[in-house]
Amino acid sequence: MARVTVEDCIRYYPNRFEMVVLATRRARQLLGTVSQPIDGEIHKPAVQSLREIGEGRVTWESVFETDRIERERQLAVQAAEAAQQRLEEDEI
Repeated sequence: MARVTVEDCIRYYPNRFEMVVLATRRARQLLGTVSQPIDGEIHKPAVQSLREIGEGRVTWESVFETDRIERERQLAVQAAEAAQQRLEEDEI
């Protein structure tokens, strides 16, 4: 797809407001490097999110699932850091 247009995205999300909210959430994920662009091309996050929506590759379910995975990853990192800190305190 050479250019992303609203019409490309409207096929999947007829409500423009819903589409904008979904694109915003996906763009924030891309900006925070939660998940890399699906096609491997590098674009600005807003363009990339609309491109993925226009191609039918991003849904609310996939955005929520990505958010859930990221939250679990962050909790695991925090737990590992806390365990490491406790080990260091015990050694002192």
